[in-house]
Amino acid sequence: MPNSDAEVLETLLARVMRLVSVHLDAPVSDVAGTALSAAEGSLLVELRAVGDVTQQQMADRLSIDKSRVSRLCAALERKDLLARERDTSDRRNLRLCLTDSGEEAAARLRQAWRAYHDRMLAGMTASERQALLVGLTAFVRELAVAHAEQLGHPGVQDTDHASSQRARAD
Repeated sequence: MPNSDAEVLETLLARVMRLVSVHLDAPVSDVAGTALSAAEGSLLVELRAVGDVTQQQMADRLSIDKSRVSRLCAALERKDLLARERDTSDRRNLRLCLTDSGEEAAARLRQAWRAYHDRMLAGMTASERQALLVGLTAFVRELAVAHAEQLGHPGVQDTDHASSQRARAD
């Protein structure tokens, strides 16, 4: 029986990670209308949310290395869901943009994921939802700090404050 908050957190995170890994292994093709991995779907949805960015900016947003983003983008390019173009201001960089098909697939995925999360939240009381949002916001903040320190960038924090703002507003 866990006897500290850290032990309870460890147990819960292990269970969440197992459940998430099963969820992420499932293809998202039924929703997107084309065969996609969860990682490809996540990149499409993120690109739709932020607009055209460089591969490095996407790697930073997803907290994965640039070579992984490059492989994901190559796969999405072959599926005609994404295009990569040289950045006119810095030819060393490739900018990512969704094709029309990519925009449609990302919109369908985002809508399906929102409905899925709405169903999960609907099973919780208002105080449970609020506690989850506040707790996850703090947890993501601390993970971002730990990740930045691990990469040797102390002081760098997650710059996406939208989730924390929404959590406080709800």
